[in-house]
Amino acid sequence: MQIPGVRVAAGLLAVLLVAQLGAAVAGRANAAVPPPYPCRPRVTNDGTVIAGLFDDAGLIGWEGNAQGVVACLGGSFYVRDGRNATYGFGAYDDTRTQWVNADGYLPALVTSFKSDGVAVSITNFGDDVTLGGHPFVVVYSRFAVHNPTAAPVTLSPGATPGLLALNDEPDTVAAGATVTHDYAIAADRFGGSYAWPTAAQLLAAGGYDSHFAHMADYWNSRLSAIADITSLPDPSLIDAYKTGFIYTQIIKSGDHLDTGPDNYNMVFTHDSIGILTNLFTQGDYRDAHDLLLQERTVIGSDAEYNDGLWTYSWPWAEYLLKTGDLAFVKANFATDGPGGASEPSIQRSAHAIAADRTGPGGVMEETGDIDSNGYWTVDNYEALFGLTAYRYLAQAVGDATEVRWATSEYNSLLAAVNKALEAIISADHIDYIPCAITGPNIANRCAFPMDANWASVLGGGLWAWDGYLFGARQTGPAISLVDDTYAYGFGRLRGLDPANTFGGYPWRYFYSTGYNAGYGSSGLIGERYRDQGILSYEFMIANTQAGPYSWWESTGRPIPGDPWVGTHPTSGQGSSPHAWGMADANEVLLGSLAAQRSDGTLVVGRGVPDAWVTTGDTMAVSNFPTVDGGRIGLTITTDGTSVRLSLSGTPAAAVLWQLPAFLSNIAGVSSGTYDEASGTVTLAAGSRAVTVTLQHAVS
Repeated sequence: MQIPGVRVAAGLLAVLLVAQLGAAVAGRANAAVPPPYPCRPRVTNDGTVIAGLFDDAGLIGWEGNAQGVVACLGGSFYVRDGRNATYGFGAYDDTRTQWVNADGYLPALVTSFKSDGVAVSITNFGDDVTLGGHPFVVVYSRFAVHNPTAAPVTLSPGATPGLLALNDEPDTVAAGATVTHDYAIAADRFGGSYAWPTAAQLLAAGGYDSHFAHMADYWNSRLSAIADITSLPDPSLIDAYKTGFIYTQIIKSGDHLDTGPDNYNMVFTHDSIGILTNLFTQGDYRDAHDLLLQERTVIGSDAEYNDGLWTYSWPWAEYLLKTGDLAFVKANFATDGPGGASEPSIQRSAHAIAADRTGPGGVMEETGDIDSNGYWTVDNYEALFGLTAYRYLAQAVGDATEVRWATSEYNSLLAAVNKALEAIISADHIDYIPCAITGPNIANRCAFPMDANWASVLGGGLWAWDGYLFGARQTGPAISLVDDTYAYGFGRLRGLDPANTFGGYPWRYFYSTGYNAGYGSSGLIGERYRDQGILSYEFMIANTQAGPYSWWESTGRPIPGDPWVGTHPTSGQGSSPHAWGMADANEVLLGSLAAQRSDGTLVVGRGVPDAWVTTGDTMAVSNFPTVDGGRIGLTITTDGTSVRLSLSGTPAAAVLWQLPAFLSNIAGVSSGTYDEASGTVTLAAGSRAVTVTLQHAVS
């Protein structure tokens, strides 16, 4: 995309600019340039990742680029696409450093530190620029020096050779003045193999400020499509939510929903199912048809993770619920793609569930879906949810035969699963949902308390919360033991890991995971842990960022000595940022505030922490997608023992307001009805506001 207002031909102006800057650039290149902060490939036990000295890794780039650019703490970044090199500034030293997103959420990473009494900031971001008829991601960098002292200070940026200077400013900064040095380098060709642009072309395309404005306008426009969380007591969650959406688009390669920008620069079936469904939940339907059909190809060819096939109906169900696009669903419900079975229809993928019930007693087959082989409980609940979503779709397209089949298969699998779990619970005297359906956790990989897979059925299982939203018939241990399973797992972790983390993965990374917030999703169906998703998201923000709002799939413990201000892990595994983990986190955050049921009912505030229900706190969401293209807004305001909900737009059906603070604590309501025991306030579809008086204030 060519930037509006920057359609300058690479002619005389560019030649003059190159000549003007050439002498200065050449003079600096002849001087010894210290290397930038390392941002380099590192071999891990599961592949090669790109990271800094302290396993720090962030992301810049553009939507759909072939390979996002990994950014590191010291203002350096690693460019692939054949360049395979680190670019940055030798002036950075590893003094105490702030590292943030510009404006809190934009994919422009700002490194700030002090050197010899002056304040330095390095900002890097990517922009989409068309040069010579070809699209490129160009990384723009600004090395800014502010001198607050009473005397001139000289500080050279030490720009890496290869960075093109866009201006010519002195290295000496006068007292009280600020000097900015701007640079550019083409970093990605969107999968093309055409030649890199010339210096003249880059100079003719405009300067840093115009490109920053274009980048910011683009991402703010993209964010305008999704549910907007406008106010929370913890505003860092809002920035994380926005950033997660943007990073997901940069991680995406074309229409491939990759999981990460480096080691996971590929599509995994269950990852991409979760990523795509979250986009629909948030309200982003750009390229929805292409993405759904691309997912069909993924599940038909990737045998690594079977659960992606079983849950292929989920994004289709979410898409239909939110958009009402029945014609597209009908066209793909029972019709395979051009590749036949390798591009299965929604119907074929759902029927694979029945064929794959080869486990003991008719449960799901042995898989490696949690990265080791076993009869995993989570697989069964994913299959149950796949059948739930499929039944919803079959009803929508009017296929009564498939509705009956899905209902029968669901009931049969649920009975088999409940029988297997109840036998284990009785024989082994346990009071939790085991991670394997063949025995207690002491007999499988979850024997180790810090292996976060003990919570796999609480996060990736989908069935407890998402099954409820889609009207599943729910019985058995996976509902009755949700709260007890959280208590069991956290009890085992007490003294080993801090509160609100679920542990990590073998063998070095047992501190936390990128799915930490997502593991709280099943808490929404219970009573005692309904705010766990938000509490665990806050833990991630406070303790495990590997880059600004970026997280490894699994992380080791923080170690003192990291120059980045705050608490950060100094070891990580997988990829950072990790798109599936961010999708899980943002889905549980949004669902804790507002969630849409398939019958039109809107559930509000079910996961709001009690600590937020205090005097003066406000929670607000606008542009929330309901059903058939509808959008609403909601605002919750608090004032001691009085809590008010205001709605804008028209909910499709009744509204269930269910703050955990309402449990056995409602004294009265200004409109609607309430059930004190369940803590539910029910508003008719036409209602716009209600005030709840509490029996006592919460802390």
